[in-house]
Amino acid sequence: MLLQGIKELLFKKKRGGPILEEILLIGVAILIFAIIFGIIMSLIDWSQVSFENLFG
Repeated sequence: MLLQGIKELLFKKKRGGPILEEILLIGVAILIFAIIFGIIMSLIDWSQVSFENLFG
């Protein structure tokens, strides 16, 4: 009986509302944008350093 109660608590399927879903989607989009922006900025920074080393 105790195990059945624990299983119900752990595996209870809860669905959030549409507002929560939109907030999560916006958060994921911002995270992906930040990762891509960071990669682009690091590539630009790396290329500037290597060009300075080649021509400096």
